[in-house]
Amino acid sequence: MTRLSRRDLLRAGVGGAGLITVGSATACAPDYVPPSNGSAFSLGVVSGLHAPDAVVLWTRLDPALAAGRTEVGWQIATDASMTNVVRSGRASADPSRDHTIKVLADGLRPDRSYWYRFDLDGNPSPTGRARTVPLPDASVSSLRLATASCQSWGQGWYHAWAGIAADDVDAVLWLGDYIYESVTPGPLAVRNDPIGTATTVEQYWAKYRLYRSDPNLQAGHAAHPLVPIWDDHEFVNDCNRHANEAFPNRAQAAYRAWFDYMPVWPIDGTRIYRSIRWGDLAVIAMLDGRQYRDHPANGFAGVGVEPLIGIGDVVAESNLEGRSMLGQAQRGWLIDTIDEAHDRGVRWKLLGNQLMMTPTRAIDLDDPALRRVFPDLARHDGLYINMDSWNSYLWERQYLLDHWHDRRIPGITVLTGDIHSFWTASQRVDLEDRFSPVVAREYVTGSVSSTTPNILGTDEFASFMEQGPINWTPQFDYVNFRDHGYGLVDVSRDRLEVRYRTTRARERYFGVYDNVRFTDNFGRNS
Repeated sequence: MTRLSRRDLLRAGVGGAGLITVGSATACAPDYVPPSNGSAFSLGVVSGLHAPDAVVLWTRLDPALAAGRTEVGWQIATDASMTNVVRSGRASADPSRDHTIKVLADGLRPDRSYWYRFDLDGNPSPTGRARTVPLPDASVSSLRLATASCQSWGQGWYHAWAGIAADDVDAVLWLGDYIYESVTPGPLAVRNDPIGTATTVEQYWAKYRLYRSDPNLQAGHAAHPLVPIWDDHEFVNDCNRHANEAFPNRAQAAYRAWFDYMPVWPIDGTRIYRSIRWGDLAVIAMLDGRQYRDHPANGFAGVGVEPLIGIGDVVAESNLEGRSMLGQAQRGWLIDTIDEAHDRGVRWKLLGNQLMMTPTRAIDLDDPALRRVFPDLARHDGLYINMDSWNSYLWERQYLLDHWHDRRIPGITVLTGDIHSFWTASQRVDLEDRFSPVVAREYVTGSVSSTTPNILGTDEFASFMEQGPINWTPQFDYVNFRDHGYGLVDVSRDRLEVRYRTTRARERYFGVYDNVRFTDNFGRNS
């Protein structure tokens, strides 16, 4: 089957709102195995972007259908029908890695699609598409990405993945919360998660097996390479670096399961921050906003539901020099990565980022008139909503914006997940001055399925809620609290366009539709 015909089939399904379906699970054990589709490769295939001459390939061999065999073959071809095979080899499923298989296939040509599959004694896996990246000094005219995050199994259906599978993109940036370690409470659940709360590696593995059993998810992964980072729910809600010290065994289990199931080749221990050059057109810097962060201002050292509101001393704490979401090493790496790309003439600098960087401030107390009366006000003082975000790290945010502004680096675009809603904003160098220069633009994608802030479920309530952030903070251009979905990012040499593709994940059958579109001209973010 060719790639085009597969996409045409999926697009027809989306257009008719007749998406691929999956039944509710009923088992209740940490070693839960989803109902088999009869294939030894029942969880499908996934590839990962890696290098100009190499790709990462992933699958899992179902031990119940492998009859004790662990070795499989793999092939890479230049065509979807797998007739022109250019690379092949053997790999083994590792029981200590939940029978997953990961291959770093090299010797490929840069900047092109390849197709791949695995094989067990003549029984092939689904065919997937992989892609090599351009050479760093190549002249490249375009890049197209999907951005997605937050896919609680219990809270909705994966219509967004059917849409992603049908779209023509180079890769999917996954911005965190691929699994949820916890269970959706009954009133919010639309399908059953039989695993319970994950604390051991076996339970985290079971979560990944459950999520990967979804046909829409499998279709999206087969169609496009994945570039993933984690957020908190791959480990535990609202985690920070202190959680690694408080719960070392659970942290090790969560990180191990993530690496077992993601098409990412290890860098150094549990490091996931990394960059991908797309020739001279773009650099993609994927961040880790969890593993190295200080606890949020006035928050917990470890895990827990972080404070929703920050004001006064909390804002002062977030402005303390050295307080960091990224950690010193990652912050230095990010500055060097963007600086180097700028110095080498790379046009666009894209940040794959878990948590919203634009401040959500309901009341502005850092007003020049107020400062004359109260000279000791903290910088950027005010009433902030959601202290789990960059709101708790105002010093570090300002440090980055000041550096990029001082160096006059254009084309910085922050692509964010986490907050289960769509936002668009300008990152101005001075939060208090709506006319100060724009240093970066931020595009926040809604959730694939996780519950939106529209808790009453009505368009009237959503409209009321959406007006708040726009009225509070003039940096916001758009807020959508009602829809699920994903983003499409089209990058050319002179402009970057973002479309939000939306759906309703709590509906059993629902299509995927274009909602709004934003365009940034290179060098003129404002």
